[in-house]
Amino acid sequence: MRRIAAAVVVAALVLFILTTRGIAPPQPNPPGTFSFAVMGDAPYYSWEEIKFRRVLKELNANELAWVVHVGDIFWRPCTDDHYRQALGWLNSLRHPVIYTPGDNETFDCWEPGSGGFAPQERVSRVREIFFTGNAAKMPVVTQRGEFVENARWTRGGVVFATAHVIGSRNGMDPFPARTPADDAVSRRRTEAAAAWVRETFAQARSANASAVVIAFHANPHLDKPAKSRQEYEPFIGTIEEEAARFARPVLLLHGDGHDYTVDHPLAQRNVTRVQVPGSPLVGWVRVVVRPGAANPFAFEEYVVPGWKYW
Repeated sequence: MRRIAAAVVVAALVLFILTTRGIAPPQPNPPGTFSFAVMGDAPYYSWEEIKFRRVLKELNANELAWVVHVGDIFWRPCTDDHYRQALGWLNSLRHPVIYTPGDNETFDCWEPGSGGFAPQERVSRVREIFFTGNAAKMPVVTQRGEFVENARWTRGGVVFATAHVIGSRNGMDPFPARTPADDAVSRRRTEAAAAWVRETFAQARSANASAVVIAFHANPHLDKPAKSRQEYEPFIGTIEEEAARFARPVLLLHGDGHDYTVDHPLAQRNVTRVQVPGSPLVGWVRVVVRPGAANPFAFEEYVVPGWKYW
């Protein structure tokens, strides 16, 4: 009986270690700071949806000012029902959620496996489902006119913004039914994002902000020659120009590349870039903000272990 009891204790201990390893425990914010979460590019598959539900529980357990999702809320299909399922996941969080679209749920919807949709029609549905009639838990300012998904808000003297800039070469990849109208829409979207960046930095200067944060979906190849990112202009050029003029910390948050990265890829050394982990990695990044500090941002990566499905 003693051997059986000991075996039960050992088994329980092993089970506890296996089921708690990799969990992000609630993290208190250090004095004088606040934190938020950023995630993207997941879930893509049914087994990743299981892990994503675990991520949602972790986020709800942590002290976060808000959660930013930088797009690619799923892979396929691009149906209204799939949009609403993803919206339900985001709405299950107790924190405010700021979302900026990715290419999976917009431009790439022309692919047969995604439903063979016209991309611009799907963009319109994303705007209707995610950005119309869904009361935010946190007030934000949105760009006037067509691009209501571009948002801006401020906390602790730091100005935050999202910009609709996507992967698939910023929606310029060819597809069978592409027309000049698709090209024009992509250019107009990018120009609107650049204008939003200029307005964001103008507000930051006017308010004497200590830092600026800009979140978007695309990996625009910031570490490659300028000719490799032509589809992202004038968006990236505007960031470079405004960051140099601002001369204070600037943080860029994006997805698309799926590998967790923290670096300084631009000539402007006050710019930090964070690329969030993505499928097959399902997780999030905690950003701790210390307003007014010379280096105001700290980062912690949390990824659900590959073997964990509960």
